[in-house]
Amino acid sequence: MSTSNQPAPRARAPRRTVTGFVTSDKMAKTIAVQITRKVKHPVYGKYVTRYEVFKAHDEKRVAKLGDEVEIAFTRRLSKTKNWTLVRVVSAARVVAVRGEEEIAALPVKQTPPRPAAAPKADAAGNADAAAKADGSAS
Repeated sequence: MSTSNQPAPRARAPRRTVTGFVTSDKMAKTIAVQITRKVKHPVYGKYVTRYEVFKAHDEKRVAKLGDEVEIAFTRRLSKTKNWTLVRVVSAARVVAVRGEEEIAALPVKQTPPRPAAAPKADAAGNADAAAKADGSAS
């Protein structure tokens, strides 16, 4: 029966987690997550929306643009990356590329046909000569 001088191992404190929306997934194994919060303005008392963008590590590349994700603070992984992806809370709706699908889905506005323009008269005031010059027969 030996006693060691080492203290008992402590349980790790829960990591700080936040939820936000993915604003970029174009980097390799990295996502940019925007966290928004409401802050009361010190002078005017109006609530103002503030946001911050964090880079988070996404090893399996499961998060896509627009997804709501939960990220946890972790050790420094790169110069700007201190967070890691915990889970995807909700998937984003289908995002149109440059809005082309949304434009294609809009109903086409039917314009009424234009009435035929009356033939213009030439300098001498002869309307028939101007119509024949255009190639239209009346």
